[in-house]
Amino acid sequence: MEYNIRPLIDGDESIVWKMLMYASHESSLETVKKQPQLSRYAIDWGRMGDMGFVAWFDEHFIGAAWLRLWSRDDKGFGYVDDSIPEFAIAVLPEYRGQGIGTKLLMQVLQSAQNIYPAVSLKIRENNRVINLYQRTGFVKIEGSEVVNRTGGISFNMIRRFSSTSGNLG
Repeated sequence: MEYNIRPLIDGDESIVWKMLMYASHESSLETVKKQPQLSRYAIDWGRMGDMGFVAWFDEHFIGAAWLRLWSRDDKGFGYVDDSIPEFAIAVLPEYRGQGIGTKLLMQVLQSAQNIYPAVSLKIRENNRVINLYQRTGFVKIEGSEVVNRTGGISFNMIRRFSSTSGNLG
């Protein structure tokens, strides 16, 4: 399958909303929009510090990965520091397992490495994507475990960038 990846732009807020629904494992956009702690990941897409990419196939989007900066006074789930954006990703269920998420992740990391010292994320401990994150340099932040909104355990991971290296290894 041939698909294209392009940067998310200010006008792509509707894409971010739809992908947020999948990233948060919710069944509807209405459910996401009713939860302020989730909706904040899409509201006003394109604000300072927002960065991301969307995968397209046959005239429709099939996945997206994005970063959003938070502050100490306005923390996201995976907040680590004001200078470290939080990563989110989703691929439509029928397109999973084809490497699309990996390509989106690598594109975000490649773009972020010259701008930010690191990228963080929050993940459920039973999410099989943890292995992908570990292979791409993310490590668990010890002591970050919390009971998530579904009653399971989630924790933060961080991918630090080398200030002297210009590539992802």
